[in-house]
Amino acid sequence: MKSTTHPSIEINVPSETATLKQVVMCLANPVSISSLFRYGAFDIASIHQLLHNRWTFFYDYQKVCLQQQKLINVMQSHGVEVLLADNISSCISQHYIRDIGFAIDDVFFCANLRRSYRQREQQGLQQLLSSFSQVVQLEDGSIEGGDVLINEDYVIIGLGEETDREGIACLKKSLSKLGIKREIIVLEFSHRGVIHLDTKFNIVAPNIGLIYPNSFKSSSLRWLEQHFDLVEVTPSEVANVEINTLSLSPEKLVMLTRSQRLASVLQAKGLEIIQVDYSEVTKLPGSFRCTTLPIKRI
Repeated sequence: MKSTTHPSIEINVPSETATLKQVVMCLANPVSISSLFRYGAFDIASIHQLLHNRWTFFYDYQKVCLQQQKLINVMQSHGVEVLLADNISSCISQHYIRDIGFAIDDVFFCANLRRSYRQREQQGLQQLLSSFSQVVQLEDGSIEGGDVLINEDYVIIGLGEETDREGIACLKKSLSKLGIKREIIVLEFSHRGVIHLDTKFNIVAPNIGLIYPNSFKSSSLRWLEQHFDLVEVTPSEVANVEINTLSLSPEKLVMLTRSQRLASVLQAKGLEIIQVDYSEVTKLPGSFRCTTLPIKRI
């Protein structure tokens, strides 16, 4: 574990739903499918993901950027400061910035991404990292931000295609050394092809979660049922990445414009829903949580 400290940007993320104040994003790059082959992006896990998710590689990156800007405008109107990472040439998935790192309390963890292709994306964060108050590089195993969710007591991690047990053990050891006393809960999936945990389960408000239960082993599903008021999504909704929402505060949630049913259910539970067209962004797939990297919540 390598740790460095800098004074400029104070990292603070106590939960997924605390009021968002500062976030990092990266605008989409031009599409370069050839780079996927050049940097070795495909393997057995990729094939499973292709089979179990809806993909459209040939998205319009300029339209993606426009939709990202709409999200930026929404966040800024709610008092959120948006910082932009540097674009790295030929990284077609760099705008899904959540996976390259994650903040827990006052520490920013640089994830250890499984694919060498995606490891290049972390270069875009280098200038910002030098300003973060505390940074830890996770070096053993693999772990990605889309598999890591936090609430007030737990760090909830999906054990799947991109995060392995060695990576989870490395994070657990790092948390212990840093004095961060949170219990790690490991959720196991019932099938291969899960891109990240936050496409099958997501915390949308304190103690409320969206879930596709068919993707979880019975023991993991039981734990979630015991700790959250779960709203079940349909096969169509999970395929449309509608679980991948973004909390602006404990009461405000950003969702897709097409998530009409889920929006109604969550409104009945007291949430204010802000709906944004992110249809071009979701073509890879990934949505609001995937394209945002919170570094300060209060």
